[in-house]
Amino acid sequence: MAPAFEVASITPCKPGTPAPPGADRGMVQFTFPGGRFNARATTVKFLIEWAYGILPSQHSNGPSWIEEERYDIVAKASGNATDDEMRLMARALLAERFKLRFHHETKEVPVLILSAGKTAPKLFPPKDEEKRSIKILPVTGEGEKIVSWHVVATRFSFEQLNLTFARQLERVIVNRTGLEGDFDFTLEFTPDENRPNPMDPSLIISAMREQLGLTVKSEKGPVDFLVIDGVEKVAAGN
Repeated sequence: MAPAFEVASITPCKPGTPAPPGADRGMVQFTFPGGRFNARATTVKFLIEWAYGILPSQHSNGPSWIEEERYDIVAKASGNATDDEMRLMARALLAERFKLRFHHETKEVPVLILSAGKTAPKLFPPKDEEKRSIKILPVTGEGEKIVSWHVVATRFSFEQLNLTFARQLERVIVNRTGLEGDFDFTLEFTPDENRPNPMDPSLIISAMREQLGLTVKSEKGPVDFLVIDGVEKVAAGN
Protein backbone atom coordinates (compact mmCIF):
# COMPACT_ATOMS: atom_id res chain seq x y z
CA MET A 1 0.00 0.00 0.00
CA ALA A 2 1.35 3.42 -0.98
CA PRO A 3 2.17 5.72 1.95
CA ALA A 4 -0.31 8.52 2.67
CA PHE A 5 -0.49 11.46 5.05
CA GLU A 6 -2.16 10.74 8.38
CA VAL A 7 -4.05 14.04 8.19
CA ALA A 8 -4.13 16.77 5.53
CA SER A 9 -5.85 20.17 5.35
CA ILE A 10 -6.28 21.93 1.98
CA THR A 11 -7.39 25.57 1.94
CA PRO A 12 -7.92 27.49 -1.31
CA CYS A 13 -6.14 30.87 -1.28
CA LYS A 14 -7.91 34.12 -2.09
CA PRO A 15 -7.88 35.09 -5.78
CA GLY A 16 -4.73 37.04 -6.64
CA THR A 17 -2.62 35.49 -3.87
CA PRO A 18 1.01 35.78 -5.04
CA ALA A 19 3.63 33.05 -5.04
CA PRO A 20 5.59 32.88 -1.76
CA PRO A 21 9.09 34.40 -1.51
CA GLY A 22 11.56 32.17 -3.31
CA ALA A 23 8.84 31.03 -5.74
CA ASP A 24 9.19 27.27 -6.29
CA ARG A 25 11.75 26.88 -3.47
CA GLY A 26 9.19 28.32 -1.02
CA MET A 27 6.11 26.47 -2.14
CA VAL A 28 6.87 23.08 -0.55
CA GLN A 29 8.60 22.56 2.78
CA PHE A 30 8.74 19.63 5.18
CA THR A 31 10.53 18.60 8.33
CA PHE A 32 12.69 15.55 8.96
CA PRO A 33 12.50 14.31 11.61
CA GLY A 34 8.96 15.41 12.37
CA GLY A 35 6.96 14.42 9.30
CA ARG A 36 5.22 17.78 8.87
CA PHE A 37 4.42 18.89 5.29
CA ASN A 38 3.63 22.50 4.44
CA ALA A 39 2.85 23.92 1.00
CA ARG A 40 2.20 27.67 0.94
CA ALA A 41 0.26 29.26 -1.92
CA THR A 42 1.16 26.33 -4.12
CA THR A 43 -0.45 25.44 -7.41
CA VAL A 44 -1.59 21.96 -8.39
CA LYS A 45 0.76 22.28 -11.38
CA PHE A 46 3.78 22.76 -9.13
CA LEU A 47 2.64 20.08 -6.68
CA ILE A 48 2.45 17.57 -9.55
CA GLU A 49 5.95 18.53 -10.70
CA TRP A 50 7.34 18.28 -7.16
CA ALA A 51 5.61 15.00 -6.30
CA TYR A 52 6.71 13.26 -9.51
CA GLY A 53 10.09 14.96 -9.90
CA ILE A 54 9.32 16.27 -13.37
CA LEU A 55 9.87 19.52 -15.26
CA PRO A 56 7.08 21.89 -16.37
CA SER A 57 7.62 20.60 -19.91
CA GLN A 58 7.06 16.97 -18.81
CA HIS A 59 3.30 17.14 -18.35
CA SER A 60 0.42 18.21 -20.57
CA ASN A 61 -3.36 18.39 -21.02
CA GLY A 62 -4.01 20.02 -17.65
CA PRO A 63 -6.72 22.72 -17.37
CA SER A 64 -5.52 26.32 -16.97
CA TRP A 65 -6.66 26.55 -13.33
CA ILE A 66 -3.94 24.15 -12.13
CA GLU A 67 -1.38 26.94 -12.58
CA GLU A 68 -3.68 29.79 -11.55
CA GLU A 69 -5.48 28.59 -8.40
CA ARG A 70 -3.33 28.51 -5.24
CA TYR A 71 -3.73 26.40 -2.11
CA ASP A 72 -2.31 26.25 1.41
CA ILE A 73 -1.72 22.62 2.34
CA VAL A 74 -0.75 21.41 5.82
CA ALA A 75 -0.28 17.67 6.33
CA LYS A 76 1.31 15.27 8.79
CA ALA A 77 2.91 11.89 8.18
CA SER A 78 2.47 9.17 10.80
CA GLY A 79 6.23 9.02 11.37
CA ASN A 80 9.51 10.59 10.31
CA ALA A 81 8.99 10.43 6.56
CA THR A 82 11.96 10.95 4.24
CA ASP A 83 11.79 13.29 1.25
CA ASP A 84 11.12 10.34 -1.08
CA GLU A 85 8.26 9.18 1.17
CA MET A 86 6.90 12.73 1.29
CA ARG A 87 6.73 12.78 -2.50
CA LEU A 88 4.80 9.49 -2.49
CA MET A 89 2.38 10.91 0.06
CA ALA A 90 1.92 14.04 -2.07
CA ARG A 91 1.06 11.75 -5.01
CA ALA A 92 -1.57 10.01 -2.88
CA LEU A 93 -2.99 13.39 -1.84
CA LEU A 94 -3.22 14.51 -5.48
CA ALA A 95 -5.07 11.30 -6.39
CA GLU A 96 -7.44 11.29 -3.40
CA ARG A 97 -8.24 14.99 -2.92
CA PHE A 98 -7.71 16.46 -6.40
CA LYS A 99 -8.79 13.28 -8.23
CA LEU A 100 -5.68 13.41 -10.43
CA ARG A 101 -5.67 10.81 -13.21
CA PHE A 102 -2.99 10.51 -15.88
CA HIS A 103 -1.08 8.18 -18.16
CA HIS A 104 2.57 8.04 -19.23
CA GLU A 105 4.15 8.60 -22.61
CA THR A 106 7.82 8.37 -23.58
CA LYS A 107 9.37 10.89 -25.97
CA GLU A 108 12.87 11.46 -27.38
CA VAL A 109 13.92 14.97 -26.32
CA PRO A 110 17.19 16.83 -25.56
CA VAL A 111 18.71 15.85 -22.20
CA LEU A 112 21.94 16.68 -20.37
CA ILE A 113 24.33 13.76 -19.88
CA LEU A 114 26.67 13.84 -16.88
CA SER A 115 29.75 11.63 -17.07
CA ALA A 116 33.05 11.44 -15.22
CA GLY A 117 35.99 13.29 -16.74
CA LYS A 118 39.62 12.22 -16.85
CA THR A 119 40.10 13.09 -13.18
CA ALA A 120 37.98 11.99 -10.23
CA PRO A 121 34.90 14.21 -9.73
CA LYS A 122 35.10 16.58 -6.77
CA LEU A 123 32.35 14.84 -4.84
CA PHE A 124 32.94 13.80 -1.24
CA PRO A 125 31.28 11.21 1.03
CA PRO A 126 28.93 12.79 3.59
CA LYS A 127 29.72 12.78 7.28
CA ASP A 128 27.68 10.45 9.48
CA GLU A 129 25.81 13.23 11.29
CA GLU A 130 24.95 15.24 8.16
CA LYS A 131 21.40 15.63 6.88
CA ARG A 132 20.42 16.28 3.29
CA SER A 133 20.35 19.99 2.54
CA ILE A 134 21.27 22.61 -0.02
CA LYS A 135 22.08 26.22 0.85
CA ILE A 136 22.55 29.06 -1.63
CA LEU A 137 24.43 31.79 0.20
CA PRO A 138 25.42 35.25 -1.09
CA VAL A 139 29.06 36.34 -0.73
CA THR A 140 29.23 40.10 -0.31
CA GLY A 141 32.04 42.56 -1.00
CA GLU A 142 32.47 46.28 -0.55
CA GLY A 143 29.22 48.08 0.16
CA GLU A 144 27.45 44.75 0.77
CA LYS A 145 27.36 44.18 -2.99
CA ILE A 146 26.87 40.51 -3.88
CA VAL A 147 30.03 39.35 -5.65
CA SER A 148 29.21 35.63 -5.86
CA TRP A 149 26.84 32.89 -4.73
CA HIS A 150 28.06 29.89 -2.75
CA VAL A 151 26.13 26.63 -3.05
CA VAL A 152 26.73 24.08 -0.29
CA ALA A 153 25.10 20.67 -0.79
CA THR A 154 25.27 17.89 1.81
CA ARG A 155 24.19 14.27 1.37
CA PHE A 156 23.07 14.91 -2.21
CA SER A 157 22.51 12.22 -4.84
CA PHE A 158 22.53 12.68 -8.61
CA GLU A 159 18.74 12.31 -8.45
CA GLN A 160 18.60 15.26 -6.06
CA LEU A 161 20.99 17.18 -8.32
CA ASN A 162 18.53 16.63 -11.15
CA LEU A 163 15.56 17.76 -9.02
CA THR A 164 17.46 20.90 -7.95
CA PHE A 165 18.95 22.14 -11.21
CA ALA A 166 16.85 20.60 -14.00
CA ARG A 167 14.19 23.32 -13.65
CA GLN A 168 16.79 26.04 -14.30
CA LEU A 169 18.43 24.08 -17.12
CA GLU A 170 15.06 23.09 -18.60
CA ARG A 171 16.52 19.67 -19.33
CA VAL A 172 16.39 16.30 -17.60
CA ILE A 173 19.83 15.45 -16.19
CA VAL A 174 20.97 11.85 -16.83
CA ASN A 175 23.65 10.34 -14.60
CA ARG A 176 26.21 8.29 -16.55
CA THR A 177 29.10 8.82 -14.16
CA GLY A 178 28.84 5.30 -12.76
CA LEU A 179 28.64 6.88 -9.29
CA GLU A 180 25.74 6.14 -6.96
CA GLY A 181 24.85 7.22 -3.46
CA ASP A 182 25.01 10.55 -1.66
CA PHE A 183 27.77 13.17 -1.80
CA ASP A 184 28.84 16.54 -0.45
CA PHE A 185 29.91 19.25 -2.87
CA THR A 186 30.24 23.00 -3.19
CA LEU A 187 29.76 25.31 -6.16
CA GLU A 188 30.42 29.01 -6.60
CA PHE A 189 28.60 31.15 -9.15
CA THR A 190 30.02 34.56 -10.03
CA PRO A 191 27.39 36.71 -11.74
CA ASP A 192 28.35 39.28 -14.35
CA GLU A 193 26.50 42.07 -16.13
CA ASN A 194 25.30 39.73 -18.85
CA ARG A 195 24.37 36.90 -16.47
CA PRO A 196 23.37 38.39 -13.08
CA ASN A 197 21.15 35.40 -12.22
CA PRO A 198 23.20 32.89 -10.12
CA MET A 199 20.99 30.09 -11.48
CA ASP A 200 21.70 31.03 -15.10
CA PRO A 201 21.91 27.73 -17.07
CA SER A 202 25.31 28.54 -18.59
CA LEU A 203 26.74 29.28 -15.12
CA ILE A 204 25.41 25.98 -13.74
CA ILE A 205 26.86 23.95 -16.62
CA SER A 206 30.23 25.72 -16.38
CA ALA A 207 30.36 25.11 -12.62
CA MET A 208 29.60 21.40 -13.04
CA ARG A 209 32.44 21.10 -15.52
CA GLU A 210 35.06 23.31 -13.89
CA GLN A 211 34.31 22.88 -10.19
CA LEU A 212 32.90 19.34 -9.94
CA GLY A 213 35.01 17.83 -12.72
CA LEU A 214 32.00 16.41 -14.56
CA THR A 215 31.63 16.17 -18.31
CA VAL A 216 28.35 17.72 -19.45
CA LYS A 217 26.96 17.26 -22.95
CA SER A 218 23.59 17.55 -24.65
CA GLU A 219 22.02 14.74 -26.62
CA LYS A 220 18.59 13.27 -27.25
CA GLY A 221 17.26 10.56 -24.99
CA PRO A 222 14.01 8.95 -23.82
CA VAL A 223 12.10 10.98 -21.23
CA ASP A 224 8.90 10.08 -19.39
CA PHE A 225 5.96 12.46 -19.88
CA LEU A 226 2.83 12.66 -17.76
CA VAL A 227 -0.41 13.29 -19.69
CA ILE A 228 -3.24 14.48 -17.44
CA ASP A 229 -6.57 12.68 -18.03
CA GLY A 230 -8.50 14.40 -15.26
CA VAL A 231 -8.11 16.64 -12.19
CA GLU A 232 -10.64 18.45 -9.97
CA LYS A 233 -10.54 21.60 -7.86
CA VAL A 234 -10.71 21.31 -4.09
CA ALA A 235 -13.40 23.53 -2.55
CA ALA A 236 -13.13 25.48 0.69
CA GLY A 237 -13.51 23.30 3.73
CA ASN A 238 -12.22 20.15 2.06
